[in-house]
Amino acid sequence: MAVEDKHMNKVKEMIKEEITAMFEQTLDFCQVACPEPHFKQLRSKILRVGNNCIRNIHKKVEDHYKVQYVPVSEDIIQVQRRK
Repeated sequence: MAVEDKHMNKVKEMIKEEITAMFEQTLDFCQVACPEPHFKQLRSKILRVGNNCIRNIHKKVEDHYKVQYVPVSEDIIQVQRRK
């Protein structure tokens, strides 16, 4: 796998995690506010829309962007060996 593919996969995974977290929190609020029979239908629709958003953003990123990950200092780990 090319380095660029790894970078693209990292971006796509971050997108998926953030959108999934958003619609999981939305579902938590909805479960409190909606009666059970309505919540099941609402949950299904929210999950469908969220997953469609993830797929659409992944497609746009793949088609229109070249991704390169640039680590920040917190991401760089140095290993020192004792003699």
